[in-house]
Amino acid sequence: MSRLVSSWRFLAVGLVLAVLAVAGFALNLQQRERERAFDHAITDAGVVSELLVEVELSSGDGVVSTLSTAVLTRIDRGVAHLRDGGRLVGLQLWTRDGRLLYSDSVRPDPLSPSEQALLADVLAGRPRVEFEQDESRSAPTATVLIAPDRPDGQPAGLVAEILLPEDAVATQLREATVRLLLTVGVLLLGLVVVATTSRRRMLRREHRASHDTLTGLGNRSLLLQEDLSGGPRGLPDHAALLLLDLEGFKEVNDGLGHVVGDHLLIAVADVLRAAVRSDDVVTRLGDDEFAVLLRDVPDADAAQERARAIGARLERPFTVDGVTLEIGVSVGLALHPEHGEDAAALLRRADMALHRAKLEGGGIRLFDPADDRNDGAQLQLLAELRGAIDNGDLRLHFQPKVALRTGRTMGFEALVRWQHPERGLLGPGAFVPAAERTALMRPLTQWVLREAVRRCAGWRAEGWEVDVAVNVAPATLLDPEFPARVNELLAAEQLPGHALELEMTETAAMVDPRRTAETLRRLQAMGVRVSIDDFGAGYTSLSYLKTLPVSALKIDRGFVTHLLEEGADEAVTRTVVQLAHDLGLTVVAEGVETAEVRQRLLELGCDEAQGYFIARPMEPDAVPGWLREAAAAARPADARPALPAPRRAAPSPRSAGR
Repeated sequence: MSRLVSSWRFLAVGLVLAVLAVAGFALNLQQRERERAFDHAITDAGVVSELLVEVELSSGDGVVSTLSTAVLTRIDRGVAHLRDGGRLVGLQLWTRDGRLLYSDSVRPDPLSPSEQALLADVLAGRPRVEFEQDESRSAPTATVLIAPDRPDGQPAGLVAEILLPEDAVATQLREATVRLLLTVGVLLLGLVVVATTSRRRMLRREHRASHDTLTGLGNRSLLLQEDLSGGPRGLPDHAALLLLDLEGFKEVNDGLGHVVGDHLLIAVADVLRAAVRSDDVVTRLGDDEFAVLLRDVPDADAAQERARAIGARLERPFTVDGVTLEIGVSVGLALHPEHGEDAAALLRRADMALHRAKLEGGGIRLFDPADDRNDGAQLQLLAELRGAIDNGDLRLHFQPKVALRTGRTMGFEALVRWQHPERGLLGPGAFVPAAERTALMRPLTQWVLREAVRRCAGWRAEGWEVDVAVNVAPATLLDPEFPARVNELLAAEQLPGHALELEMTETAAMVDPRRTAETLRRLQAMGVRVSIDDFGAGYTSLSYLKTLPVSALKIDRGFVTHLLEEGADEAVTRTVVQLAHDLGLTVVAEGVETAEVRQRLLELGCDEAQGYFIARPMEPDAVPGWLREAAAAARPADARPALPAPRRAAPSPRSAGR
């Protein structure tokens, strides 16, 4: 809005300046036309003077003081002739001292001192022209005072007062005025056309810059321009921002085509317009994400009630191009001024609330300040992380998983690192939790998957039959588009689905078991395997465990690290191994850091192991060499298991292997 007002002000100032410029031009043109009329009158008066006066004068020096009766008679005849021809109204001749030598009409009154001074000016070479409307005449005239010369060019000391008719002078002046008016009119018309065209172009540019072309709704730019300062043009004391994400839109777009998808978005926009008041603001932020700024909302309960009403409207069936469609909606809600003083702050916090709502399976989520304790630091971190993804500052390290009985390398877990320009190499614990609370987790996961699949495909092309495992966040498993993206990555690198394993935590599995199971089944249909990471540290229901399409359990390192010291840890490990085998699942132990722990896990029936005793996470270029060494050290299944000589290291924190 402020940018639009500024544009209007700029246009108004420009219009005023243009009008002033035209006015100045008009005045200049008027002055030039009057000068032309002046010159024209002088010329006409000079012709009259030559015909009637100068021809009657003789050559020589001296001032003419008298005229003979014959001369006066000839002048009378000439005046009558010119008057009849419409070229003259009247003629008077004055001497230098103000005596009247000739007049074609009634003898005028004696000259005043100022008029006598005027005669002196004319005799000094400064002719005089006055345009006037004489009450005694029906048409305007021009009175011209000039000084006639003798035939030889010498001054005669006379002043001729010549009255020229309207036809001779006023018409010229009127024509000049008409030309002036026409010129100014054309200029003003052109100015109006230019101003109108500029205004329309400006409005179109402003509209395109602040509105979504598909739905006609405002866009992010318009939302961020909203004044939340209060007062006549701002928001009232309380307002709310709703951030809405459509569930199921991807399936509509992919299954029925982009045309139907676009028509669905238009229908959603119409529903949102109808669901809000005239002073509320509805915007489309991109794809299937919309925002609604609700004004005059007294409290959180009222905001949530209106959010529920809007959500209910969106969850009614839509009929689009003859097809009945149903979609769901997740809503993040932030309040003004409690959660932010400007639209950008509200949008940021509504996005955090929306992310939490999607993690919880949809519905409406009010922003909780507890989710944003380190707001400034996290915003800086997220901004830098976004740049790291775009600029190639992320790295993948790979930690092998081996079969305990044979020592054969089964695959590698991909572990993301960030080569920070100031803080050095950062483990995932320094940035992944912050990314999980925002939409940034999606591009981060996509980068890790793409790089892991690419590396694994390269190793398999060299003849190494290894798999790669990637950790996925809860929100990723609730994203209906995720399986399709995985399939695209596998196809791009020609990697078989069984070569990719996705690891999820127990918590991720329990956020929305139904939707998670659906995602896992779609992945399983592609051959992708799924394992439950950190098993034993969460609260997975065993009833859900038997229904989830998973292939392996990874025992939480907390039980493995103290396996030999704590009897309870060994009991839990033994139970998990037996439970997993009864369900037909592979068991992987994380955090194996000594030969004794590895041996005990083998005795308990654990299938695979991963940890610092086997190998630390390594850079991609080190993997082929490690595989060659591991292949040389591996033994048949009935022999004592062997591994490459481990690099001994002290136990490390959890984040180092994630």
